[in-house]
Amino acid sequence: MKMKFAIYTRLPNQSKIMFFYTILGIFIFPFYIFSQQKGATPISKIQINENQSKNTYAVVVGISDYQDLGIPDLRFADKDAEAFANYLKSKAGGNLDADHLKVLLNEKATVAQFAMALDWLMEVVEENDQVILYFSGHGDVEKKTITQPGYLLCWDAPSRVYLAGGALALPMFQDIITTLSAQNKAKVVVITDACRSGKLAGSSVGGSQITGANLAKQYANEIKILSCQPNEYSIEGEQWGGGRGAFSYHLIDALYGMADNNNDLIVNLQEDGRYIEDHVSAEVAPVSQVPMVLGNRTDALSFVDSKILASLKSGKSNQTTFLSSIDSRGMEADVLAMADTSIRLTYRLFKQALKNKVFLEPVNACAETYYTQLINEPGLERLHSTIRRNYAAALQDDAQQVINIWLKADVKQLECIGKSIRLEPISKLLDKSISLLGENHYMTKALISRKLLFEGVSLSQTNRNPDKNLAIKCISKFKQAILLEPSSPIIWHQMSLVYLDNLNQIDSAIQCIKKVKELAPNWMLPLVNVGFGLIVKGNFKLAKYFLDDARSIDSLHPYVIQFEADWYYYQGGSINNLKAIQLYEEYLKRNGPQYPCWYYGYSNILKTNWKKKRSIKSIGK
Repeated sequence: MKMKFAIYTRLPNQSKIMFFYTILGIFIFPFYIFSQQKGATPISKIQINENQSKNTYAVVVGISDYQDLGIPDLRFADKDAEAFANYLKSKAGGNLDADHLKVLLNEKATVAQFAMALDWLMEVVEENDQVILYFSGHGDVEKKTITQPGYLLCWDAPSRVYLAGGALALPMFQDIITTLSAQNKAKVVVITDACRSGKLAGSSVGGSQITGANLAKQYANEIKILSCQPNEYSIEGEQWGGGRGAFSYHLIDALYGMADNNNDLIVNLQEDGRYIEDHVSAEVAPVSQVPMVLGNRTDALSFVDSKILASLKSGKSNQTTFLSSIDSRGMEADVLAMADTSIRLTYRLFKQALKNKVFLEPVNACAETYYTQLINEPGLERLHSTIRRNYAAALQDDAQQVINIWLKADVKQLECIGKSIRLEPISKLLDKSISLLGENHYMTKALISRKLLFEGVSLSQTNRNPDKNLAIKCISKFKQAILLEPSSPIIWHQMSLVYLDNLNQIDSAIQCIKKVKELAPNWMLPLVNVGFGLIVKGNFKLAKYFLDDARSIDSLHPYVIQFEADWYYYQGGSINNLKAIQLYEEYLKRNGPQYPCWYYGYSNILKTNWKKKRSIKSIGK
């Protein structure tokens, strides 16, 4: 079980509490984190009981790579911990320096180092200070008894017999928290991100579930925020921050101010709870993960910096929504261990088919066939939602890759579209993904929109010449797509090309480009594409407007160079031709990336110049 926790507390100077640590050679922490990031004032700056904390001290621990090979490694535990530590170092997190922050990642997070860090806290923390403890790693029990409520495992924990070292029992940890909150009158916030992963010592008796349930117990003057219910799995994947836990990622956003529903620039526990419950539950579906929030719902968690929040929202508005596959190694290992050999083989073939993008054919050896077999296997019921999710995500991969390439305007990757990444099958794959996720999934509207987009793009590419009937069909699909995803600049871009190429309606094309500029002001590709279309039509004055706009975004981009060279070349004349050649040659000297269209344009200009020279020589003779 992967557990992540942070504890925020105002702690009086009471070094006697160290007794709880020194009497044991084993140390454990509940995996609770209080994650807050840029844009939100940390709890250390919030007024509590009319007194502000004097100082904030923190210990941050994250373990993905365990020493004992018998303890399965985690994927993003250390990344989440590092992100949290970076937050604490930032202005929004309190600008904590090395005198106030200890960070222990992977092999640095031994029991001894952890104990020393806790001892350091006991030495430096005084009354009205706050302590932040963050732990991300495994949690487990060894036997199902009332007196065995759970352990948290440090880097050097053994895979069996946790009493031998490397683990701390939860009652001790809770005793410390209760002492801080009741005796020292500290406010304690405990946040847990638990991801059970792999076969641990207590797997056969539900060890991680027992640990999670005990962590969820509520005591006086405490706040606890847990990533999921005790019987659920905390989901992580590439979808969240390039590789994070869904809960951790959205908790941080919430504290930035994304959860500030009433716009009072304060995020309280109720707002935070609603935000993470809504976003996590929706984005991990059809897998179930419902965060838990316990404590006084009116308690403030962070103050919001409106400027940073606006920047955060702006950044998210330019991101495309996508669905990633998720990691469920713990549940996967538990379930498959009980399955027979043929089922395990089918499961491996299914995962390999997803990796190789062998989705719908050949009929007897594709992901669809394996999926049907697995989803009808009662013994895999606990894995069914994960299997469905990962299949649906894989079906969307090509569509997302094409969208990313368009947005990046990478000239070499753009050459892959239609070749290594075929456009024609994408709409069919998206249709299958939609059927797997169902009409109530948060991605469904976007997927239907993309399906219509790719249908329109594939149809438009059958003929780039004037064709009214074709254009009407394409634009109809694009307009339907826009109704479902109005903030997509890609749809407006593709529609502008149809208006220009197939209908010769320049005004309509320009209106579409204006909408693109509004949605994605730094996206250069639409300006180049429409500008080139105008050059071909001989509208050099209007093309120059788009050329200048594209140049202001990226003057050295190969498409911009080619655009400007074409602008000279198509106007004709020796001087214009030489200017075009000069642009290409200057680009060559800079060793910019070349691609087939670039060579084609360059060779055309050289060929034209060579023919003119030959003609002049012939006249001279």
